Amino acid sequence: MREIEVTNMSWGMRIAVALGMALALGLAAAFVVLALGLAVLLLPFIAVVLAIGWWRWRKIEAAARKARMSEAAPPTAGYRVIEAEYEVVPGPDGPRRR
Repeated sequence: MREIEVTNMSWGMRIAVALGMALALGLAAAFVVLALGLAVLLLPFIAVVLAIGWWRWRKIEAAARKARMSEAAPPTAGYRVIEAEYEVVPGPDGPRRR
């Protein structure tokens, strides 16, 4: 592997290395600032999407709860219960039940 010794560099090369390091650090800092700025800009959109999702989820839960309650509820006045006597007639081997 190649080694670079700073002592053997000329002043122009030292300045170029310092400028390169400064440019790299500046680009890294700019990337961090850009990423944080983008995250801050997206926060309101994410909040709106989460609020809509929460509202729809509550709506679905309420509909499911209502369906469960209507299945368990006794029939309303619009329905009639008809009672009738019946007799189960089995085959020739079994007894008759009533």
